[in-house]
Amino acid sequence: MRIVLAALLITLSAMAGDPTAEALMENGHWKRARAIVEAAYKAHPNEAQANYSMARVRHEFGNLDDAAKFSEAAVRLDPKSSPAHRELGEIYADQTAHVSFLKQLGLGHKIKSEFDAALSIAPKDPANIFDQIQYYMEAPGVAGGDKKKALETANDLVKINPARGYLALAYIARQQKEEDKLERLYQKAVESDARNYAAQINLAALYISPQHAQPGRAIEHAQAALDLNSDRIESYRVLAAALALAKKFDDDARLLGRAETAIPDDLSPYVFSARALLRDGVELQKAEGYLKKYFNETNEPEPGAPLIAGAHWSLGLVYEKEGRKPEARAELETALRLKPDFEPAKKDLKRLK
Repeated sequence: MRIVLAALLITLSAMAGDPTAEALMENGHWKRARAIVEAAYKAHPNEAQANYSMARVRHEFGNLDDAAKFSEAAVRLDPKSSPAHRELGEIYADQTAHVSFLKQLGLGHKIKSEFDAALSIAPKDPANIFDQIQYYMEAPGVAGGDKKKALETANDLVKINPARGYLALAYIARQQKEEDKLERLYQKAVESDARNYAAQINLAALYISPQHAQPGRAIEHAQAALDLNSDRIESYRVLAAALALAKKFDDDARLLGRAETAIPDDLSPYVFSARALLRDGVELQKAEGYLKKYFNETNEPEPGAPLIAGAHWSLGLVYEKEGRKPEARAELETALRLKPDFEPAKKDLKRLK
């Protein structure tokens, strides 16, 4: 009876807006959140919040048709929910990648309708404004796309929420392939709000990219993000790569241990460290061990984490750098067995044959 009662309390608390499931999703723990959200939906299938949470989980795991079904139900059950309209618009937007141009146009109108509905309910919500910016940037002109309007809207967002506004301007710069603008825009986001996790982690990630590599600065900003929230994986990933690039191998090993203790169901920092070592061609045996740990101990990657196929591909490149071409080919073949459409592995296997 105690076990049944505990399960019932978990379900009811999730439906009542208890932060447990919400916090898990916000911090990227989608696998853990999934069980709670599914139990809540099973208990209350006609609740708007249950359908909205199911939509978010299905969306994150790439089940777009199911996500749309739950999201449409959430909007129908609570038409005044700004997040529900926004989520539905985002799901429709992701569906456009898998349909013909004509169907994209049809979806475009539905996307715009949902984003407009979300914005009308909460006109100063930065998330709603950012979705409008994305729509203006990525939609074709015939469906309402307008890059000039995207820039104007982003500049307006700077006035409402400076950090989010500068991040939006950085997104536009990336879309326009204006790499030279990124560093200053991310710096402005951090200067506007040093406690904004996204601002710190985006600047840190920029500093580990080959075009902007500054490992010392990456360490500084990834550590700042980690200090803000030690329950999110992104800071561990970027900090692991930055420490490897800075040749601080002992510090990197300690950080990886800390990450595994904090978030044991997402070992992706090991892959980030391994790929940084591979990039510099150093500590390749360590990189090999990190990659093997990831794919041997990961049953299901967290959404957004490196694919198991991707880890095998990276191991193949480690073997190639070590002059072990037969083993390199075997890893690339394994990557393609796991994901036949994995283009990087296809390209490298062709090169090595």
